[in-house]
Amino acid sequence: MTARSRLVALAGLALATAAAAQPPRPYAPAAARPGAPAAYPIDLPTALRLADANNPTVGVARARVREATAQLDRAKVAWVPSLTAGGTFFYHEGIDQNRRGDTFVVDRGNATLGAGPALRVDLADALYLPLVARQALRGANAQAAATANAVQLDVAVAYLDLVELHGLRAVNADILDRTEQVLAAAEAGAKAGLNKTAADVNRAAAEVNLRREEGIVLRGRAAAASARLARMLLLDPVVELLPHEPAVVPLVVVPGETTLEELTQTALRARPEVAAAAAGVAGADALVRQSRMAPLLPRVQAEFVGGGLTGFRDSPDRQSSPLVSQYNAGVALTWNLESLGLGTAAVVRTRRAGLDAAVLRLREAEALVAAQVVEAAETAAARFDALGAAQEAVRQAEEMYRKFRAASFGMVGPRAQFDALEPLTAVQALNAARVQYLQQVVEFNRAQFRLHAAIGQPALGGLDGAVRQPVDVPAVPGPGRAPGP
Repeated sequence: MTARSRLVALAGLALATAAAAQPPRPYAPAAARPGAPAAYPIDLPTALRLADANNPTVGVARARVREATAQLDRAKVAWVPSLTAGGTFFYHEGIDQNRRGDTFVVDRGNATLGAGPALRVDLADALYLPLVARQALRGANAQAAATANAVQLDVAVAYLDLVELHGLRAVNADILDRTEQVLAAAEAGAKAGLNKTAADVNRAAAEVNLRREEGIVLRGRAAAASARLARMLLLDPVVELLPHEPAVVPLVVVPGETTLEELTQTALRARPEVAAAAAGVAGADALVRQSRMAPLLPRVQAEFVGGGLTGFRDSPDRQSSPLVSQYNAGVALTWNLESLGLGTAAVVRTRRAGLDAAVLRLREAEALVAAQVVEAAETAAARFDALGAAQEAVRQAEEMYRKFRAASFGMVGPRAQFDALEPLTAVQALNAARVQYLQQVVEFNRAQFRLHAAIGQPALGGLDGAVRQPVDVPAVPGPGRAPGP
């Protein structure tokens, strides 16, 4: 290798080493990427309507309803004869035997054409399977309603997640602004020699960077929540969804005047899951009755075929007989006792076990519904009761910040000092109070929608009668509406 070649190789190695030493380029968030789609504002009613129209899980459940409808239609027409038509060809060559037992050698064949109705039906199936199919359709309808309610609840919760994260971003933006003011005052105090300690600037700078870090994390969490909501609505997950909320306030969907007992009874009557389980019990009971009656009811077979037959046999001229009309008709009634009754008894026991399982599933569904109602109602009540303390905490934190800000930022006199710890403590307390209040409001709203779904109602229907509760403190801002200092 020449000196020039060695120099080129060493230069390439150095460039490769330098490239490997450089950190990988980080992924840019959607807002920073060139050509990224604009944000799309969305409110809860729109999200719920899109879920009802676009969500594939709801679509699958409704397709099963159509399938169950077709199965019921088929069970209803078991009494209708089938129409058959076609032809057959038969050819025999070699030894044959007639009805007298004589054997002979012959080449012969025939062809037939015919059409006619045929009925083959098990009376037990014809009587009871439509009942089973009707209960299956009832269950499919109830299950489709339950699926739609569950999807709407999931969408409402996902939307509230998005609202909460954007509310947290608004709180973070306001707290960051206040913290930057403290940092600016600390830097000015350091230049004037008025700071209480030399660490005031460091303390304020650390708080500013913590709030900036928090804002970056919240931005990523909000983008992830937007993608989850877009998936439920079958929208482009790249498009950033922004909740169109002027303010985050408590939303009463289920009035608090109703007792737990009344809510539970309403849920047991209205929940589609209970209706689906009850349909399963009715269908299993019909199968038990069908298996008991099967040995007593005959299988019916009736058919009529009309057409024509032509035949031929081996002869010098191989002439065929003309096509002559013919018809065949027959009716048969048969009874079946499977394995001398032992098989029938086993079928009855099998279906009775299925009925017992269906009854237990119904009891399980009722217990689950009652538990969900109590859980959601108690959670909503506790969250609502906590709102007063959360609002008072915000008021006290606002007043503490106002007093500390007036004392620290309004320095006068020769002995005045700036103490960054006091306003920073107030800012931290205000941040904690606002975050806590926001989370209490959103959790109350989540519990309200869960309670509304627990009593068997879709989230979209609850919005018509929902009541926004007034608050005694400044409402938590929506996206892009950060409160001032």
